[in-house]
Amino acid sequence: MKTSSIAAVQYGIGPLRSENEFWNRIRRHVAKAQTQGAGLIVFPEYLTGHLLSLASAMNNEQACEYLHRFTDEYKSRFVRMSRETGLMILAGTHIHREGAPSGPSGAAAYYNEAFLFFPDGRIEGYKKIHLTPEERRAWPLLAGDRYTVLDTEMGRIAMQICYDIEFPESTRIVADMGAEIILCPSYTDAAAGYWRVRHCSQARAVENQLYVVLSGLVGQMPGVEQVDAGYCQAGVFAPCDKPFPDNGIIAVGSPNRNGLVTGAADLALLAQNRAEGGVSPFYDRRPELYASAATRLPSS
Repeated sequence: MKTSSIAAVQYGIGPLRSENEFWNRIRRHVAKAQTQGAGLIVFPEYLTGHLLSLASAMNNEQACEYLHRFTDEYKSRFVRMSRETGLMILAGTHIHREGAPSGPSGAAAYYNEAFLFFPDGRIEGYKKIHLTPEERRAWPLLAGDRYTVLDTEMGRIAMQICYDIEFPESTRIVADMGAEIILCPSYTDAAAGYWRVRHCSQARAVENQLYVVLSGLVGQMPGVEQVDAGYCQAGVFAPCDKPFPDNGIIAVGSPNRNGLVTGAADLALLAQNRAEGGVSPFYDRRPELYASAATRLPSS
């Protein structure tokens, strides 16, 4: 089985002077991942939200429409970068309204979607399924409703966007579909949010005996209400069981520093863990009991 190196980005936000500066920052991360021998680089949730620093203050609806206007350029640039470098690129998430129905009053609605770019030009998307209370209340966003597992040269990959990873059912579904590596682009603006996503990422790795790769935004963007600050320690996580490290950490970054964290996702070790680990939570479930108990729960 193949050993692949994955780079998770702690992407630093801050004031931008131009669109070119934004794209140059992206290219530097991709070039560094390539130099370090990575086959895949994972950027964070709300990556293109950094472009809001180029505009005047706006409300959430205006911000979504502003970001949507970059959709074609976003796709074309990442297609080109993936093809030129030979890397798979999880290009964070991007807010857009392609294929989105209008709201009840005719207002535009948008998706928060992660896009995975392949060197052969293929693009695969995953729309965030679990919107946070704030995203539901204050943003014109629509939730996704489809789980996908992708066959890649690196293994079978699924995406879970930030809050999605806090729901065990979602990761279990894609694990049952064959996922071996979960990519989790995130955006958390404070330490508490980060640790929720981090602890849940490691819990999902333990429960499902697979790898989870976490990336996030770091830094501050004064005056941009939608993406004003980021807190993250990106990492690559595995089960806390042999043959992996006791704490399940393959690689982890320094808190809140712009840069890359690179770790190996060795599918042979994953197979060894599932066959010889001290525990086997992926196999030792009792779904019949759970289903029976669930039917006896009082209705709300």
